[in-house]
Amino acid sequence: MLNLKKISGLPILLDKTNMSIKFDGDFPFIKKSERSLKELRPYLKNPEAKNGPDPVYYVWRYAHLKKDSEKIRNCNLRYDITLIPPGKIDGEFVKTAGHYHKPYPEIYEVLSGRAYFLIQSESAVYLSEAEPGEKFIIPPSFGHNTINVFDKPLLIANWISEKAIYDYESYKNNRGASYYFLDNDNLIDIVKNPNYDSVPEIKKIRAKKDPLPLYNLINNPDKLKFLNYPEEFTGEWRNW
Repeated sequence: MLNLKKISGLPILLDKTNMSIKFDGDFPFIKKSERSLKELRPYLKNPEAKNGPDPVYYVWRYAHLKKDSEKIRNCNLRYDITLIPPGKIDGEFVKTAGHYHKPYPEIYEVLSGRAYFLIQSESAVYLSEAEPGEKFIIPPSFGHNTINVFDKPLLIANWISEKAIYDYESYKNNRGASYYFLDNDNLIDIVKNPNYDSVPEIKKIRAKKDPLPLYNLINNPDKLKFLNYPEEFTGEWRNW
């Protein structure tokens, strides 16, 4: 068991053997879901792939302490945790499906492992590699997915507006994000997805290192206001 209380601000433990989270505190209802290999196939380079972890990844929604329920409800926000085990699916590194939630942004933090965050619009694609304690913002109007190219479980957390509606269709219609991350004899090949009419070249950007756990921002809700009112923070989210 890996104790994540210091980095996450929550009394949680990561069970790497069973790929699960232990919530060791006073938590209200937490909604757990799993993305099966069958469900992920429409987003894969090879939708017929049969070998790979199953479930591919896990999500715990509303993962907050009971004492913070009223503050979170008043802010109209939700705190989620996602666990992406290591592995490959027919040579493609495990990943989340990918979606848009226009016009709302989202903010992520890596709790354990290392993440590749790939964000995209019609005119730009950005890639950020983030390690524990680093934060990354998904800007308004960008789609995104997360890839685990490393040999350790990846645990990430996020704040998002309850007003956000998830749109998976673009990713589903194009069999995934604009780039695939493929295993090439222990190297990582980043390959353009040919199902898109055009794919911008990837630009790398840095995640932000901050010792304050992302969860603790609920005690300073003005820091999270941009998640519900992105129009009031045009351009400012870049300097969060």
